[in-house]
Amino acid sequence: MAHHWRPSDNLEPGYQSSEWILSDRANRVGTIQFGNVRRRPAFRAVARNGSLVGYAWTLEAACDRLWGWWIRSKKGAQLSAWPWSPIQISEFEWVIMRNSPTQPKGLVRRFDADSQHPTFFRAVTWAPTSEGRQLIGYFPTLEAADEAVLEDPYRDIRDGPDKDRLGASG
Repeated sequence: MAHHWRPSDNLEPGYQSSEWILSDRANRVGTIQFGNVRRRPAFRAVARNGSLVGYAWTLEAACDRLWGWWIRSKKGAQLSAWPWSPIQISEFEWVIMRNSPTQPKGLVRRFDADSQHPTFFRAVTWAPTSEGRQLIGYFPTLEAADEAVLEDPYRDIRDGPDKDRLGASG
């Protein structure tokens, strides 16, 4: 059986229990920490400078999120730029577009500060209804939430008028 490379192949035990280090050819990308989010077990991806990259419900998804951030912010930043900034659709919501001009990739909602929390932005994957969306994470700024929404590889774009233009395979 063939093994396909995954970012989690680069995990090493961390310095503390419930922590893993993700590296790229001896360069520390960041850490994955296990804990609770809203009383539910979850994984937190943290960049090596200590900034939060996002949350995930599985270790594999947390690795994918941290690896995607690493590639986008370090290696791939000069290769491709996202042509669209967040598109504001209401006073508190923005649609996030990536490499498909017709298919949204994420949705960000601002939650104003209250007595227990500062203002924060929640990023979720795109789906037409709330039930189909998945949490990406909570962020202190719109810019950080926008950066957490990853683009699809061109081969994964399945429908829309831009499919052939982008060279996607069906």
